[in-house]
Amino acid sequence: MLAPVCPLQAANQCAPAAAIAAAERAQGGAIRTLRLSGAGHDFVVGQGWEPGRAWPKFNVEQYERAVDLEAPASSLRTVRSQGMHPPRGGGRQPFEGAEEQRFAVAAGSPRAPALRRELALLLPAGFIEAAKRSSEVSARALADGVCSVSMTPDNGASITAEVAADGNIRRIVSKTADGVAGAVLGDVIVETQFSGRLHTGKWTVPAHIVQKLDGQPVLDLQITQASVNEPVTVTADADPPLLDWMAPARMPSEQLGEGVFVMPGRYSAVAVDLGDHMVLIEGPQSEARTLEIIAEARRLIPGKPIRYVVNTHAHFDHVAGLRAVAAEGATIVTHAANVPFLKDALARPRTLRPDALSRSPRAIEFLPVQDTLTLQGAGREIRLYSLQGVDHAEGMLVAWLPRLRILVEADVFTPPAKARAASPAPINPYNVQLLENIERLGLDVGRLISIHYAADGRRVGMEELRLAAGRPR
Repeated sequence: MLAPVCPLQAANQCAPAAAIAAAERAQGGAIRTLRLSGAGHDFVVGQGWEPGRAWPKFNVEQYERAVDLEAPASSLRTVRSQGMHPPRGGGRQPFEGAEEQRFAVAAGSPRAPALRRELALLLPAGFIEAAKRSSEVSARALADGVCSVSMTPDNGASITAEVAADGNIRRIVSKTADGVAGAVLGDVIVETQFSGRLHTGKWTVPAHIVQKLDGQPVLDLQITQASVNEPVTVTADADPPLLDWMAPARMPSEQLGEGVFVMPGRYSAVAVDLGDHMVLIEGPQSEARTLEIIAEARRLIPGKPIRYVVNTHAHFDHVAGLRAVAAEGATIVTHAANVPFLKDALARPRTLRPDALSRSPRAIEFLPVQDTLTLQGAGREIRLYSLQGVDHAEGMLVAWLPRLRILVEADVFTPPAKARAASPAPINPYNVQLLENIERLGLDVGRLISIHYAADGRRVGMEELRLAAGRPR
């Protein structure tokens, strides 16, 4: 009786075309469209409670994805619920009950190139389709009959798949600098591993998909149903609706007092004139948004260098612009618990997407805060306090401007789009924790400035926080 011949052994070489053809044969032939259903977990990138540690975990109770690999086009529906009890970290914590989300990218969409790359990293069939289209494909032999196939898509870094001796793709690896993760971590490794096989007709797909970013899981999915080469139609792009607290990207600046300005928006910042220099409170969202903030701060407080930038906490959306301010020569002021992670992350290479600091390198300086720190000059004062007992993030700071009775905070209280008339149900524990810290510190707060600004631009005071915390007077 003859032993079965493995696809790559039959090819008798680790050559690009042979390896891709073997992988296609192993999955049962060409896959043009694919429908997948399953369940598992996903994780919110960069929103962990401890800097550099595990990201918040959510249950994916339902995962339904339809993809047209040739177009490309995709629709995704998920039903997610809280996977941590009690919840800790960011990423819209805490969830109550289950939440449905829908995403879609239509054929011909401007998002199509990014989608093709996403599918090439997520699915063996996606890699095969992208590799067949790529003009830059190479291969090299590894141990145990494994062939490493690398291809360069139209955008981004090269993507490498490990094709086992039986033709099945067991791992896909690349680097990315996309989004907030790239802004914080630079050239970061994204890796997808596959195990088990789910049969559907003559085709097979992975039964278990685990994707990691910088070694941290972002998706852990068990596929329970699949169908191949059935019609998939996606008519329009779709994203989940914006959260009700989301302000416009930017709003008109406001003078809070002499030498003190807020630059509000979806991600806000505060600039304070301390005489021969100024301080920025927060460098958020992205390099682009923070460069806007820097330019506006210079307009409002002309002729003063930015000596310090205060970082409220180490979640990626509040760190993503710090390198832009560091490129100006500013020292990063953050809680001591954040310094080891930020020193490592912000110093990583950025060859895929060079930023301002890459183009004009300089050492990044840190000023760590334990419990409290005061910055002052020109008769103005910024007192930084460490929050205690807060589940949103370890090492959170608030900025207190005593002469103005203004407290600047991020994420522990995010005002809704419109002022509430009654306490919400359920109560967000982070709001309670902020109120308890204000009371512990004995701060007579007249106004709260949230980095995530109220969408209607209103002034927010303590009465709103007390109502949100279920403790109205």
